[in-house]
Amino acid sequence: MKTWTGYVVCVLLCICMVGCGKEETGSKLLNETKDAVEPAKEMVPMMEETKEGSALHLYCGDDYADQIIQKIIYVQEVDEQVLLEHLTALLGMDETVGMNSLSFGTYGGDKVALLDMNQAFEDYLNHLGTSGEYIVMGSLVNTFLDCYQCDLMIVTADGKVLETGHTIYEEYLEMYPYVEASYRVTEMLLEEETMRISCPQIKDLGDDEIQGKWNRIFLGTEERAMDEWGGNGTYEVNYTVKTMNEDMLSILMDGYVHEEGAAHPYTFKYTYNIDLHTGESIRLADHVDVKKAAENLFAGIGYYVEESLAPYFAERLQTIYENPDTLAKSLEGYDYTESGTAPYGYSYLADGKVWLCMEVPHALGDYIEIELETQ
Repeated sequence: MKTWTGYVVCVLLCICMVGCGKEETGSKLLNETKDAVEPAKEMVPMMEETKEGSALHLYCGDDYADQIIQKIIYVQEVDEQVLLEHLTALLGMDETVGMNSLSFGTYGGDKVALLDMNQAFEDYLNHLGTSGEYIVMGSLVNTFLDCYQCDLMIVTADGKVLETGHTIYEEYLEMYPYVEASYRVTEMLLEEETMRISCPQIKDLGDDEIQGKWNRIFLGTEERAMDEWGGNGTYEVNYTVKTMNEDMLSILMDGYVHEEGAAHPYTFKYTYNIDLHTGESIRLADHVDVKKAAENLFAGIGYYVEESLAPYFAERLQTIYENPDTLAKSLEGYDYTESGTAPYGYSYLADGKVWLCMEVPHALGDYIEIELETQ
């Protein structure tokens, strides 16, 4: 899901994790589960660094408390206590809820986090209904697994089995199902003779102004394309949602045109990247060092393209841009501006990575997608 770039020293293993001095957990199954965990000997990966700080992924219930969603905040420093403080505030948990210890190990090939909460946490869970308990436990487990890049988790209360009126937590816990956003992107189909356009529309965003603004932009762009299309043949556009969370929406539009009498069809691409807090367009230069990216592209490092296209792409860069500075100026003009100025190219975000959509000769596919190694 993320690229991990920073590391901190592994938290020391608790006595209760393995070995002598182990406290009685009150559960044979839990004891067996914990005994199977091998103490961690490696460093524990932490948050990825961005210009805004460390990107902290938090999980909580949606507005209807019927599913778990992901939120992202940016912090300057993070440890397990900071993590729990943010999560406690987001979930509205009792102030007495706290954490005793956090340790790490492995089971088979999986990384395991062992989290011991205090008794107040168990008491808090016991005051919740089934769905409320599911949201709180799922949010806790997902947040810690995500932050520390672990696969499995064991949660206890004061060193003993965590037990509520609904569940006994004696075994490994995995990521709970979640959605990255509480809103939706739906299709508005526009058709006219040989034209077929799949137009995205945002639903249930919670901010009517931002939702209305971008739905009008989507629809207006495609309606203008329909008005300007004067050829005879086939014109199709489809969209793919590349990133969809509470902070941003990134959409890739893929177009296909085959004019009557033309020797071959051609394809085109464009993108929308939206800051859902401000409602503004996100441009490539807003979050990528375009000068460094241009230098890497010219040096043939720090990016990936389809292997068969790599030598042709490198030659294309040298021919068109001549030097990294010229390419950097082009990259600065990528993506839509609020003024509607035509961009030099497009980008989108997918799985935490930045992708460029660069126009190339038809023999190379009209457009080529380049994955940058770092954001």
